[in-house]
Amino acid sequence: MNLEEIKNELENLDMNQLDLLIKYIKDKKLLNDYTAIFIDAVEAKFNDVFVCPHCHSTQIRKNGHYKNGTQRYLCKDCHATFTSTHGTILANTKLPALVWLKYLIIMDQDEDLRDCAHYAGVSLKCSFYMRHKILNAMSNQMNDVQLEGIVELDEMSVNISYSGNHVKQNPCNKLPRNSYKRGRKGQKHKDDDKITDAVQIAGAVDRSGNIYLKVAKIGTTSLDSETVKKVYGQVLKHATTLCTDGLYVYRELSKEYGLQHYSFPKKSKEKRGIYHINHINYIHSKIKEYMRKHIGISSKYLDEYLSLIAYTIKNKQRNLHDNFVNIYQYPCTFRRAQYIGTPFLIE
Repeated sequence: MNLEEIKNELENLDMNQLDLLIKYIKDKKLLNDYTAIFIDAVEAKFNDVFVCPHCHSTQIRKNGHYKNGTQRYLCKDCHATFTSTHGTILANTKLPALVWLKYLIIMDQDEDLRDCAHYAGVSLKCSFYMRHKILNAMSNQMNDVQLEGIVELDEMSVNISYSGNHVKQNPCNKLPRNSYKRGRKGQKHKDDDKITDAVQIAGAVDRSGNIYLKVAKIGTTSLDSETVKKVYGQVLKHATTLCTDGLYVYRELSKEYGLQHYSFPKKSKEKRGIYHINHINYIHSKIKEYMRKHIGISSKYLDEYLSLIAYTIKNKQRNLHDNFVNIYQYPCTFRRAQYIGTPFLIE
């Protein structure tokens, strides 16, 4: 059948049939591309040396297949069996690879859970677990970030959110705060009059584009010296200079680690040569933009969503191939039980 005959056949199809045909062609193309993408991801993960994920031995042999055709491997040293997807976002999944590729495509377009579920052809509940499996891998990667050279530090606060199933989280079915009634106003603590329904986010970025975002403290509008050291201590081992706002605790941090320190007024666009805090201010604006669009993100999952925001900022020129290969490298420790009846975020 030549091209003209195919065109004539298409003329006889109604709109529903055309939609089904277009969907089939897109899925077929994705499925054909998946093999090459998956091979690239595995090669990037193991660097041509296939090792046991349990004991890191290279003494590996094939050990049959699972019912779905996945190759099993056996470690000759620790006698553990595993697959090439062990510890990745594809571990223990029953969904075909095509569904995961489609989900990455729609998730990269910054759509909500329902739109992702509709596009990938899964339930809303499944869409939730798929998203958090990907976010779990990104969050684990965030724990390994190391900043070097000139580093910009700053903090920001967002309102705490208790979104979720309140019955499972709290048998009394009560929020750990009073009702807002007439709009959202900061709940004041009886003793020290500090806002107690805010979440402090610590942010840092170096000139190589490495980004570190973490929930630092709950129930306050400022960070103390102990919290700052705890949050930033592990990521500043290779830093030489700190650029911060005027918060006094950053001076103490720079002295303790022997770093050069430049202080700027909050939200300042001032520059002193190559020293400024414009990059971290830009990241904060992106966080606020994301939070405005995705209303209702539960604060107990905020760390994971911060990892997603950091990934999208750092990898602006990304495509499906790059997304899958990158995320496949990240260690995934997702367990479904972790997200069932998760307690409120309280400090």
